[in-house]
This record gives sequence, structure tokens and C-alpha cells, in this order.
Amino acid sequence: MTAVPKLTYRDVAAKASDFINQYHPSLELPVPIEEIIDVKMGLDIVPFPRLYKDHGLNGFLSHDRTAIYVDEYQAEQFNEKYRYTLAHELGHYVLHKSVYEEISFKSPDEYVKWRLSIPKEDIGWYETQGDWFAGLVLVPTSRLEQICTEIFTKYKSKFPPEIIFSEDFWSYASNEISLVFEVNPPVVEIQIRKERIIDKLRSTMEI
Repeated sequence: MTAVPKLTYRDVAAKASDFINQYHPSLELPVPIEEIIDVKMGLDIVPFPRLYKDHGLNGFLSHDRTAIYVDEYQAEQFNEKYRYTLAHELGHYVLHKSVYEEISFKSPDEYVKWRLSIPKEDIGWYETQGDWFAGLVLVPTSRLEQICTEIFTKYKSKFPPEIIFSEDFWSYASNEISLVFEVNPPVVEIQIRKERIIDKLRSTMEI
């Protein structure tokens, strides 16, 4: 089997940026991930009953890369998680074509069996890259910087520098910011950290 490519975060960021430029150049928020996948790319989105309960999967990309299967209950009840699952599986579509060309599975059980058959290091890269891609596509860095600047301006007169430039403040602010992107707060918090937003604000903004 073809090994999972050892892409760095910046490698994935470049591919995510190319993807957004192609499919959602307006950067209007929230990123319409379902529409991009279904309408613009022509992939099927298939709700799968009890996918998580029976197989431990939020979703998976079909072996021929034509459909994304998602847990039906998640799709119906948890919009932010559903959006993240779609973006994560889309990451596999964009980043791991060479891997999927070498595998074949016809069911969730066979997919799980395949995952268990490959080295832990490879599955680690596979899932981490999917997570990186999801965060970068759902929370585009340029828009995150813009929203964080607005949050900074909103609160700068209410908090001293040691607070507003702290990770704890931005962890709290992620709850507010996440509503704009329609993701769960930890997704925003991770992107703030990965993109070094606090350092950027500290170097460009005044209190």
C-alpha cells in the first residue's frame, strides 16, 4: 500500500488555500462546506444510520472518492460537528488520492479493518492531516485574523495587555468567534494557536 504522505502543516495550509481559492474565493462566512462538496464538486453526501454507534466513525470517504458517508444522527443534530466531519473527509479527498488508489473497501467494517492494518505512524499522519485541512478550510486564516482583530478592538479597553494577549483570553473568545464560522470553539482555538494569531496581534495592535 502507498504510504501516507508526510505533509507538514504548511504543506496542508498551501493545499487548503488553493482549495478555497478555487471553490470559495469570496471567503464569505460561514464557509458553505456542504454546498461545495455536493454542488460544486459533485460528490455524494450520504447519511449513514448508527455509523458512530456501531463502528466508531463520524464519517469516511468511499474507496473510489465519490462519496462522503457521515453519521446520520450527527448530520441531523450537531451542525458544527457535521460540518467538521465533512471538511475532514474532504481533506482525505484532496490530500490522500494516492492512498485511496491502492485500497478497496465496501463497508464501514472493511474501512475500519483497513485502518487497523496500517502502521500507527501512517494513520497518525492520515488523521492529523485531515484535521489540519478541516480547520484551515472552515476557518480561513485571513478571515480569522480579521475577526480576531475585531474582537481585540471590542475588548482592548476592558482588559489589560497581560489578559488580552493571553491564551486563556483567546480560549474564552473562541466561543464567540466560533459562531461566525459555524464550528465548535476548539476548532477556532486550535487555529488561533497554529496561526500564531496572538503574536500577530501583539506585533501590530496597540493598547
